[in-house]
Amino acid sequence: MSNHLHVVLRSEPAMPWQWTDREVAERWLAIFPGSISNRDDPACIERATLALLGNAERLDVIRERLGSISWFMRALNEPIARMANREDDCTGRFWEGRFKCQALLDEQAALSCMAA
Repeated sequence: MSNHLHVVLRSEPAMPWQWTDREVAERWLAIFPGSISNRDDPACIERATLALLGNAERLDVIRERLGSISWFMRALNEPIARMANREDDCTGRFWEGRFKCQALLDEQAALSCMAA
């Protein structure tokens, strides 16, 4: 079926708190490079990294987001929704209750979902 996807995620919310500030900044910019004017220029990447490193409060927020499944799902769904809304020439919430989430609390549940 081409109209849906299954994602099996393992959450370790404490992991980003073990990374250095530089690791957090670099990982964030690898995923969300929007603030980098030229992604092919190492100097631009370094400037964006240094800007994040100079903002401890922002790094705390980023750490929370890097450890959050909810934030991951938002980042995954938003561009898909924007593209679909553009194609359908409409606005508003794309998923409209179609987005369903189920916690897989043990290995058997995860394997069962992967086999489906």
